[in-house]
Amino acid sequence: MTTIVFFAKCTIQMYSIENLTPRQAEILEFLHEFQRKEKIAPTYREIVGHFGFKSTKAAADHVYALEKKGYLRRHNGRSRGIELLSDARLPDTNAVAVPIMGDIPAGHPEKRDEHRNGTLAVDPAMLVGAAHHRLFALKVKGDSMENRGICEGDWVVADAEVTPREKDVVVALIDGENTLKTLAKQKGHFFLKAESSNHQDWIPINELVIQGVAKAILRRIS
Repeated sequence: MTTIVFFAKCTIQMYSIENLTPRQAEILEFLHEFQRKEKIAPTYREIVGHFGFKSTKAAADHVYALEKKGYLRRHNGRSRGIELLSDARLPDTNAVAVPIMGDIPAGHPEKRDEHRNGTLAVDPAMLVGAAHHRLFALKVKGDSMENRGICEGDWVVADAEVTPREKDVVVALIDGENTLKTLAKQKGHFFLKAESSNHQDWIPINELVIQGVAKAILRRIS
């Protein structure tokens, strides 16, 4: 019996800039965005509420780390005592820094060792409301998705949180191997559909894990 799993097995964090951990970068961007919208600094409780920390101490520890690295100044005794330093902003705070997790075959499934290799800056307008989800980027190998406009060398940005639906382009783990295909269903059973007459569809024998749903395709034209 085939098992279909509709969630990512791995934890994928957003944002990564030099000398900050991914979480510190997320918090720093949140601080800038909150102050831009509200014209005031957030409280520790508001930071806790946004990130789901278990205590205000966790938020305070991250803020303290950002202060030590020169991104902000704390004013103790004030509920909104976080002062952002104007010369210590994230580069292009409107862009989403999506971690690159290697490549993905759009052809025959392959075993893939997961590793990070920098980040890809993506305009949030391209992410259709998913800018604050767990995202990851992969470079496409092969031509099995060419009829969906996805070519070898393209970058696919995938959302690890959204629930996949039939006809979505998905990053999938099929019987232990990774591939990029269209999620399809026939007679109540899910399978992976190739979007090229030169490639066959893939029917899972034991397990199909949907690791992410494609949200954007980026292409270099020169």
